[in-house]
Amino acid sequence: MFSYTDLKSIFAKASGTSTSSPAPTLEVVAERREERAHQENVRIEVSASVQEEENEGENYIENEPIARDGGEGKFIEELHPDHIQPDPGLRIPINNFHPNIRDEVRLAYVAKGPTRPVGHTYERDHFDRAFCEAWYEKNPWLEYSVEKNAVYCFYCFLFRQDPVDEKFGHTTFTKDGYSTWKNAYKAFPLHVGGPRSIHNQSRTAYEDFKNQSSSLKRKVTVYNKESLIKYETRLETSLGIVSFLALQGEPFRGHNESALSLNKGNFLEMLDWYKARKEEVRIAFDELCPGNAQMISSKIQKALAKSCADGVRRAIKQEMGDNLFSVHIDESRDISVKEQMALVVR
Repeated sequence: MFSYTDLKSIFAKASGTSTSSPAPTLEVVAERREERAHQENVRIEVSASVQEEENEGENYIENEPIARDGGEGKFIEELHPDHIQPDPGLRIPINNFHPNIRDEVRLAYVAKGPTRPVGHTYERDHFDRAFCEAWYEKNPWLEYSVEKNAVYCFYCFLFRQDPVDEKFGHTTFTKDGYSTWKNAYKAFPLHVGGPRSIHNQSRTAYEDFKNQSSSLKRKVTVYNKESLIKYETRLETSLGIVSFLALQGEPFRGHNESALSLNKGNFLEMLDWYKARKEEVRIAFDELCPGNAQMISSKIQKALAKSCADGVRRAIKQEMGDNLFSVHIDESRDISVKEQMALVVR
């Protein structure tokens, strides 16, 4: 048999309560609730802080714009002259521009080069030290901001990709500016870093971009000049053939103008004859000739014939001037039983 005390102990264990410890008071319960709420708030704040840092990293990796111009989270989609600031301390970050115009922005800055105000009276700091112009020669990437009294990296501003792994000054030389002059002899080499540093990667990108721009411009100029010469050769050749056939009263077209035809018509046959005897004509028509500028289609032939006719009429009007003239018109049927009219001006 169980006693009353034993039964009370068994029921207390089954219900999860202890008979030895007293029930918590209202003050204790309130303190425990307040402590749990405080812990929960701390956990939420830490989680939010971590998430914010992750978002910042993702935003930079995704190349989203920095809130400075054009509104927060908005790219500058059209380049204006005011966007190109000579002072590095006042410049808009490259990532704020739309990806489609970033190379245009870079090209504008590359054309100007780094900002180096020679002869400027540099402001001294509290150590009575100031910027030294001799640093320009040893550091071709260096540029000076008069507004901020600080130096910046021209290469990193234009082509810096991901500053997360940069150990020294990933924003100092692109955003904040460096002005601790007494440590400049240490800071500059630290910023440059090793062969694979972000600075040297930016320098390589700068040199490639600069050489590509000049080389591409030269190639485009040469290509446009050669294309113009070939176009003029095609035009003069086609116009000469049209003028000759019109003068002789010969038909232009053939019944079968395909490449395998034995007789493609007077115009194309004469063109082939001309290409076989003039190498520059053959190159103009057969090598790198655009499909829409061959100058041999039926529409082009008619347009050239019309131009010849207009030229003949202008010459006749100029020769006659205000003199009197007569018009003789005759008409007859041809073999196809169609009326053909001839007009003679005397």
